[in-house]
Amino acid sequence: MNFARSLSPVLITLALSVSALAEDTLTFRYNDAEVTKTGRVIANAESGVILETPDNMMWPILADDLIASKQDATEFAPLDKKQLTEKLLAELPPGFEVHETAHYLICFNTSKAYAYWCGSLYERLYRGFVNYWKQRGVNLVEPTQPMVAVIFDNKQNYAAYGKEELGDAAGSIIGYYSMHTNRVAMYDLTGVDAARAQGSSQRDIARINSILARPEAAYLVATIVHEATHQIAYNCGLQVRLADNPVWVSEGLAIYFETPDLSSSRGWRGIGEVNRIRLPQAKRLVQRPGGQLIASLLVDDDQFRKAETALDAYALAWALNYYLLKRYPDAYANYLKHLSERRPLHDPPREERLAEFQRFITSDLDAFEADFRKVIAGLR
Repeated sequence: MNFARSLSPVLITLALSVSALAEDTLTFRYNDAEVTKTGRVIANAESGVILETPDNMMWPILADDLIASKQDATEFAPLDKKQLTEKLLAELPPGFEVHETAHYLICFNTSKAYAYWCGSLYERLYRGFVNYWKQRGVNLVEPTQPMVAVIFDNKQNYAAYGKEELGDAAGSIIGYYSMHTNRVAMYDLTGVDAARAQGSSQRDIARINSILARPEAAYLVATIVHEATHQIAYNCGLQVRLADNPVWVSEGLAIYFETPDLSSSRGWRGIGEVNRIRLPQAKRLVQRPGGQLIASLLVDDDQFRKAETALDAYALAWALNYYLLKRYPDAYANYLKHLSERRPLHDPPREERLAEFQRFITSDLDAFEADFRKVIAGLR
């Protein structure tokens, strides 16, 4: 997050009086409108602030966009499950219902069977994710609020919902996680097949499971799990929202977890297996002579955002995470713990990213890359 603007006078007053417990009310410009939000300022820099509201949304506000601020002694308190449910239903279009699970609020206007299927999938992923890191000495925290998934009945309604954040790109992807709202949004992947299953019985859920276990649906399910993995990572303390999270870490970890075994009703099988979708591209890249793949990946997030380099970047991000978790599991766990201590609005220079990797993983990047290329090239 980079706010390349100067600090306004009203922000200076806020910076001198901010309290971790008090509530802040800020008025600011957002999408060409003036809005007022009450919450707590969780990060403050010359370039701007980040306000967290009780619904767990985060609002990055540039200094020049901040119009007014005040602080009172009222203690900031997140919404409880009932309050959050009521707020979600008030915001979403008519016809939405909420299915509660241990860690999620599943908001949906499609069939109950599909909502229950998604809730079960998310809970299995959650347990698998937490257990995986616990076995590696990374103890995660419970989310402070239920995680929210919004599931639309069709692609058109989903794209209309996502347009504010994603623009026209919302219509070209099947789901996304928003660090602004802290929600996952998607649409019913089974279409009319699921619409016929109006109940939530095991028979109806098994029918949906059989639809999405087909080979042609693998990529669709993987994408949904990929976005849900982002959400868990940011809500369980592995990563910090709006902090400087290297994209190769965030995306590589999500790809590492993204392919579920839908035949497994217990836990989450297959974590750490070779990603067959990404492997061919990764092998082509590591077998290409010349260049410094690792150093570039560590510091250059833009390659994930450019159409001409994105496929390569995602393949390498998976490959590097796979390699680190197989060859350097303890060192990588310590590196991730270090990143989880980073706070929003801290943007380290490129040299700091390299230095951190060398401090926690290896001081010899050339030897590291040579072995990395060899291992990935030899995967089957």
